[in-house]
Amino acid sequence: MDRVQLAKILKTAIRGEEDGFTFYDLLARKATNPEAKRKLENLRNDEAAHKKVLYELYEEHVGGEVGPLPDEGLTALAEVLKKGHLDELKSEREFINLAIEAELATTKYYREHFEQADLPELKSIFGRLADEEHLHYELLMAEREAMSGNYYWFGYDESAPLEH
Repeated sequence: MDRVQLAKILKTAIRGEEDGFTFYDLLARKATNPEAKRKLENLRNDEAAHKKVLYELYEEHVGGEVGPLPDEGLTALAEVLKKGHLDELKSEREFINLAIEAELATTKYYREHFEQADLPELKSIFGRLADEEHLHYELLMAEREAMSGNYYWFGYDESAPLEH
């Protein structure tokens, strides 16, 4: 993987993490349930941490300024946010479905680049990011199940799986 390829991969990933941060931040600010708000803030904070790691990778392996990011990140979130369609989503289920789709796409992106990475450090970081995004996916799937009445995720217990 050459520096030009890596720069493109990292810029796309950074855009994706920014979109995720914005999405979860908006949802957290709209949340009225304190436990839901806290968990959404944790998801948001994870996205910010991922972005920081990606910037550090860029600096170390590409060098120079990151510069402009692509218009599109990894998921449909960019399109929804850019066009202001977030307000069109009316139900919690619609928000969760969009988040599930985004986390799955992000997991796939990081796993693909884990497989392609030729440096052990890149392999390790892409693998870790894929695992963390997949955890987000699993948590959101659990919440969707809870909405179906199977169980109540936000009341699961005080040692919620999102806590690190």
